[in-house]
Amino acid sequence: MHLQTLNLLNDICVLIVEDDEIARTTIKQDIKPYCKACYEAADGLSGLQSFKEHHIDVIITDIHMPGINGLDMIKEILKLKSEQLFIVMTSYDNDKNLIESMKEGACSFLRKPLDIEELQTALIMSLGRIKYTTKILSESVYIDYQKEIIYIDNQPVFLSHTSNKIFWLLSYNIGRLVSYNMIEDYIYDGESVNKNILHNAILRIKKQLHSIDIENIPSEGYILKVKTL
Repeated sequence: MHLQTLNLLNDICVLIVEDDEIARTTIKQDIKPYCKACYEAADGLSGLQSFKEHHIDVIITDIHMPGINGLDMIKEILKLKSEQLFIVMTSYDNDKNLIESMKEGACSFLRKPLDIEELQTALIMSLGRIKYTTKILSESVYIDYQKEIIYIDNQPVFLSHTSNKIFWLLSYNIGRLVSYNMIEDYIYDGESVNKNILHNAILRIKKQLHSIDIENIPSEGYILKVKTL
């Protein structure tokens, strides 16, 4: 593939989830030079953890892996970020895997042995589905989804690590309930957290971001709403 075409990948972050170390290393070597960032994981559980730790535009994943398989990982990630993009790989050539993978959100389906140029093409094709949009939250606050940057009066604002993760979990689910369980799973690795701690964290976010509209649903969680201008 032409270098100029591959350079279109310069702004995206990719996660490779593959239990075969040789295959994982080969994929990384062939796409990392062209991407903004390239992370790797050896199974579904570590892939899920890496997703929680980093901003990921596209996840390239095998289906059949020990522990949490690729499809189960996809389901867990889509609960947190419904528009996450996936490229699914498998050596099992049957319609059941194809249909199930596409149903769970895969934007491409590649069969092994993998052709690197086909993978690079799939990444290029995924660019059109990445959420590059901005969203206005209030008169002074808007967000850039692709870069995950918050702006107040056109100036970037930076939250603490925990506040930032809570905010973007809410942002990727605007208008939908983000349950306490989702927050605990995404932010605190599944550990139960006192609701007062979460409430105070939300208050700090609202104060720093000029009282954006985050509604508390008692005993359930929070919803980030877009204020009518």
